[in-house]
Amino acid sequence: MNQTVLRRKFQSLASTAIVGAMLLGGAMPALSQELGRVVIAQHIDIDTLDGSQNVTTHHRYVFRHIYDPLITLDQNGDVQPALAESWENIDPVTWRFHLREGVKFQNGEPLTAEAVALAVEKSRDPAAQSRSTMALFSDVKVVDDHTVDIVTRVPAANALLQIADFIYPLPPKYYEEVGGSDFALKPVGTGAYKVKEWRRGDRIILEANPDWWAGTPKATEVVFWAIPEASTRVAAVLNGEADVASQVPPIQVTRFEGTEEARVGTSDAGVQPIWGGMINDREPFDDLRVRQAVNHAINKQAIVDRLLRGYGRVMNQPCSAATICYVEGLPDFKYDPEKAKALLAEAGVENLSVTLDAPIGIVPQAAEITEVVAGNLRAVGIEVTTRVEEWPVFSKRLFDVANRQAELGDMFLMYYKGGPTGEGTIRNITESTNDWNWTHFADAKIDENWKKALADFDPETRKATMQEISKIHHEQAPWFYLYEPLSIWGISNRIEWQPRNDDFIFVEDMEVR
Repeated sequence: MNQTVLRRKFQSLASTAIVGAMLLGGAMPALSQELGRVVIAQHIDIDTLDGSQNVTTHHRYVFRHIYDPLITLDQNGDVQPALAESWENIDPVTWRFHLREGVKFQNGEPLTAEAVALAVEKSRDPAAQSRSTMALFSDVKVVDDHTVDIVTRVPAANALLQIADFIYPLPPKYYEEVGGSDFALKPVGTGAYKVKEWRRGDRIILEANPDWWAGTPKATEVVFWAIPEASTRVAAVLNGEADVASQVPPIQVTRFEGTEEARVGTSDAGVQPIWGGMINDREPFDDLRVRQAVNHAINKQAIVDRLLRGYGRVMNQPCSAATICYVEGLPDFKYDPEKAKALLAEAGVENLSVTLDAPIGIVPQAAEITEVVAGNLRAVGIEVTTRVEEWPVFSKRLFDVANRQAELGDMFLMYYKGGPTGEGTIRNITESTNDWNWTHFADAKIDENWKKALADFDPETRKATMQEISKIHHEQAPWFYLYEPLSIWGISNRIEWQPRNDDFIFVEDMEVR
């Protein structure tokens, strides 16, 4: 696509953004706070309230209430204005954003381009969990008080999806005054809700921001209540203590049958694929036959049918069905223990012992799934030691980039978020040079195709390139592909809300039934 056509395309997109901004701007009529107090029972607490430091979904949907993003995704996955009312691609690597005027942070500090620059800079700090995702961006330039340029390292067709709901401007004066550590506990944003209290490991209590630029928030108070035990989360919704519960296990769905208090809501597609990693530079997982054997040894359909109660589908590639790189019709790794044994014998593998790690909470039903996988592997002659641990313990091993995951098990369970923003994460965990390539799998063709896809602004050729990545990954089987679960939520019958296909939750999307 030539630059003239490209510029017109993004000028058109900017025009659409301006129209959207008119609909979302200060002239919007005030809404009554009809929802009252909204309590969201989530499976895990967050690590920080600094919106620049973490990009996992359960962090970002909390951030979305305290801060406003530069741009946002709507419930259909389409990019919409937020603090930026319009934008354009002024050259192959530079995206220019025009900020709304008159927006203030909750402490009265005005929103300026410096706030955007600070957020991008802090998100790339060496200690930031967000660092790998934000590595796409090489620079941020303040043009004037309400104009900012974000520069990508290379031409990036997916740049807007890496920005939407990922960049939350920070107040420069307040941040400098209190410092990063204190800001992470007592943040100030431009969002609909202000932090009232954070009881670490228990709950985050937010109160409505009466001066929110977009109007009156729908709730008087929003509470994110960390309840790791799934049955307790379900009970909280059923007895009226919570309005929404995340990650309802399929086995708990029957508890909602025949009740008037609450119901189950599901996503339309699998939004959190569960996959298994094998450390590819550790013997014997450097042998393709061993990796194929593991895939054939695991009865994935039984997991979907029995543990998920049918709320999901078996995976056979790195990309979920809701992502651009998904390839229809790739052959499955059928459950075949005898074939697994034959492949292990062909590879000369005997008396293999491995450690299988899994995180509680982040991977729903981690303990049960780990035991199923371990049992399947033992049946083909692989001895397995399992470690199912809380996320803070597991994540230290997983993100130990300096020591190349030396303490992480030979095999592990993990997830990623699918949907419209899934592409960036899939790249992070499959590109050989990326810090999130925890399996240490390296394929020159995959790396080259990622570079090609990133710079390709033509939707059809870009899709074909990304599907080639899936095909190569399937052939090399560096993971043991597991399943795409539907996202299941418990929802109070006083609330009208449809779960999204990216697992994002924003109270302003809710209504009273």
